Amino acid sequence: MSRFKAETRFYSLSGKESVGLRGAGEWPAVRRRHLTAELTDVVVRVHRSTAHPNGVLLYRVSHRGKSLVYATDVEQTRAGYPDIIDFIRGADVLIHDGQYLEKEYSSTQASRKGWGHSAVERAAEVARKSEVKQLVLFHHDPTHDDTTLKRMEKLSRLRFPSTLLAYEGLEITI
Repeated sequence: MSRFKAETRFYSLSGKESVGLRGAGEWPAVRRRHLTAELTDVVVRVHRSTAHPNGVLLYRVSHRGKSLVYATDVEQTRAGYPDIIDFIRGADVLIHDGQYLEKEYSSTQASRKGWGHSAVERAAEVARKSEVKQLVLFHHDPTHDDTTLKRMEKLSRLRFPSTLLAYEGLEITI
């Protein structure tokens, strides 16, 4: 941290706060439950979930009427967690954990249940239910090759057509 050429501050978040970021050079307003874009340039809402063995925080970043949700290490149920669906609802972009195929996740021989990651089919179902505009799958399993990843993207698109597979260098304009 001493090598950073910036002044830094750390805040511990419990999962119920919003963080408001104002103009450049100003420190964020933290711990205000209902910050709005009128009060700040960017609002980051935090949501704590039990969708991971050790719990997980999801982040929703809003700016000028647009929003992006970052949901890593989320192990979705088949129908999705209602609290997560509510938190995600209507986002322009949902970046969601999509590490496995359902057959890998639910395998009777080598189940991935309880590992804290989702099957792409479950992520797509959550995207559909939460009415997001675009789903970006990431957190790929390192044992998957490009062919498998493309198959995962195709399977997800059957359930949620506006799906992208994240890749190094991907840029999305909202």
